[in-house]
Amino acid sequence: MNLLPDVMFASRCGVGTPDCKPRWLGGVGFAAALTFAPISALADPIVEPAVFSSLGGVLDVLMVARAQPVPTISFAPAGGGAPINPLGWVYEVCPRPPSGTQCPATATTVSDYGGVRLALQAGDVLKIRLVNRLPPLDNAKLKHGTEPGQTNLFRNPTNLHTHGMIVAPRTPTLVDPTFGDYVFVEVYNPANGMPEPQGQHDHGSVKMDFVDYKIHIPSKHPSGAFWFHPHVHGISLNQVASGLSGIISVGKVRDYVEDAPSVVRHLILKDMQVLSRRSHTKGLPEGIFQYAYGPTTILNGEAQHPQVAVTDGEVQNQQVGDFCEQRDNGGPNTRHGFCEGEPTGPGNNNSFLGSRWYFTINGQVFPTIQMASPNGEIWRLTNASAQVSYQLNLVDDSTGKVMPLQLLAIDGVSVAVPSGTSADTLMAVGGNKFTAVDCPSGGASVAPVCVRDLVMMPSARAEVWVAYRDANGAVVASPPGATATLKQGHLNLGRAAESWPEVKLAKIEFAQQVPAKHAVGVVSNATPSSSVMSALASAVAHPAAATACKPLAKGHRRRIFFGMVNPSNSDGPFGFGYEETIHTDGADPEDDAVVPGTRVAVSAYDPDSPTICLPLGPGGSEVHETWELVNLATETHNFHIHQTKFRVLGGSATVQMPNNASSDAGTAIIMEDNVPVPFVDAGNIPDVDQSQNGYCTIEQWGTGRGNASQHNSKKCIAPPIVLDVPFSQLGEFVFHCHILDHEDSGMMAKIKVVPGP
Repeated sequence: MNLLPDVMFASRCGVGTPDCKPRWLGGVGFAAALTFAPISALADPIVEPAVFSSLGGVLDVLMVARAQPVPTISFAPAGGGAPINPLGWVYEVCPRPPSGTQCPATATTVSDYGGVRLALQAGDVLKIRLVNRLPPLDNAKLKHGTEPGQTNLFRNPTNLHTHGMIVAPRTPTLVDPTFGDYVFVEVYNPANGMPEPQGQHDHGSVKMDFVDYKIHIPSKHPSGAFWFHPHVHGISLNQVASGLSGIISVGKVRDYVEDAPSVVRHLILKDMQVLSRRSHTKGLPEGIFQYAYGPTTILNGEAQHPQVAVTDGEVQNQQVGDFCEQRDNGGPNTRHGFCEGEPTGPGNNNSFLGSRWYFTINGQVFPTIQMASPNGEIWRLTNASAQVSYQLNLVDDSTGKVMPLQLLAIDGVSVAVPSGTSADTLMAVGGNKFTAVDCPSGGASVAPVCVRDLVMMPSARAEVWVAYRDANGAVVASPPGATATLKQGHLNLGRAAESWPEVKLAKIEFAQQVPAKHAVGVVSNATPSSSVMSALASAVAHPAAATACKPLAKGHRRRIFFGMVNPSNSDGPFGFGYEETIHTDGADPEDDAVVPGTRVAVSAYDPDSPTICLPLGPGGSEVHETWELVNLATETHNFHIHQTKFRVLGGSATVQMPNNASSDAGTAIIMEDNVPVPFVDAGNIPDVDQSQNGYCTIEQWGTGRGNASQHNSKKCIAPPIVLDVPFSQLGEFVFHCHILDHEDSGMMAKIKVVPGP
């Protein structure tokens, strides 16, 4: 059926457009539907992502993943010559045509590197036909292409995940051949050749040319900010790093912000590493790399990885962290949206001289945000990076002081906390994603939360109210010519962690001649997942429960270890370990007794079997489990789980919070779908650094635990992060580290949820 007349479509909105108001379209007149800004240059005004909005409860789009030059990034090649627009990968999006797999060459088609926004309402149906037109990959530059089950990766298969959405991971049936949010399907571009059968370690269903998704948004789904991106194990990093992602909004900000300002901005953070032909591996000529992965040949009895050439303007989608110097030491007029590649040095075997690492907002390099609304603005921020973690702060250019921001929502759910909540408790239940500071209420009905910075690991979203503030943090009218800079600051993620560079991301120009109110009111939109389950119950088939899936025993917890399969092998895979524990009220979670026979050593992702299998409650009711996250690494990991939201109950230097699903009086509740897992202190085990690549073993972490008198003998100190995790969605999905190099390298596990009795 042709659904074009039922699609509401919006223009690409410019500065100050309230909620980016959509244009209504019928079956004709599409040519005038979109307006485009000219190619952006440094400090050009920020441009909102193009918007595709639902109409009549349906959004139906065609989405083509393909390669395209990025006009907003202009790379100057080594030795001179014309600027190069690097070749990124984009989603070309249009209202679904009556047939076919190609978008029309009209103004209704958008193919921005910065990404588009899919605007939905609770109760909608999202229909996407995803077409793969991506180019093949060079196996010599592909990290996981020679691993078991991954020999088709060079053909560049893709798929789609609606990150943060509480929706069903549905598989096709004879009646309905579409998929829900199911990450185990892979769609191939026929031009890249037919995929070869893998036998064992098949990573999912195979589709050629295109795949159809139909995702039901529950009627009580929280309003907020979400996003979409590919999720093929082994090349998630490559595809996201090249630009494949966009954002999703459900409902409106006014659903949970009282008297919200009219200006709502959507700011998508993406980064791209662009190589120069001067780049090289130490000891090799300029323009030649030798990566520590890929196919090998035997030379003089030793395995050798191939040497590969690079060209000016080539995108390095197998990203690395040691690309730039971390510190910005060049003063106020440097690092405007990019950093220069560094030469070889201690611990850095590759030179990136002449290369650049670009950090963009909505695809633009160091844009200008002009703020004139007297009531301030709401910024919806999405970290769409494959690897980079941000510590964002807004710095007044005249005083050098950080301007506080009012935090409205995290990961698509609003932050509404009782008055009197301590800053320590607030930061703990918020997963240590911000530094809380004093915040005047200004008469708001709910206590506002103000922060001086936002820690956004890959996949994180945050919504903030922004207004001009003086040196004391008070909201006042902006003086003439007042400006600030949105910065990526220094962030310590551990000894073994990648190093993310300091960069100036955007210039803010204030023209708020009238002081804004002191705070905006926020109400909680955390919807119990049981309501979500009820909305889906009629649409979900209920096969017989698997006998191997048993509920977690009363009083038991699941403990998940983030580690390496073989810490002594620097090229070895990442993975998860597992055990069940019994918790005693009032006791330290790290001293929980381990249930005999439940421990599973750290192992890499196995697509053939779930790590965790559990049934729902009677009648399909939700089930809550308590999980403990333990990091065995001297680097921070980023936990993410699909198809649900969790809340942090406790962790390092926190007070244990009540373990229930309701919003208790006096208790701060913040729902999230990703959380940083702090790195381990292994200072008294030299081998961890010297021969274990910065990773402890489960046994080293467990030494001295379970007996308070032995605490002084603890070796690897990493208190668990404790979560309350509700399950309501039937089917198979995953949890993983959302640093995508870690996920692609094995730090992912499958969950299976089956019907209850």
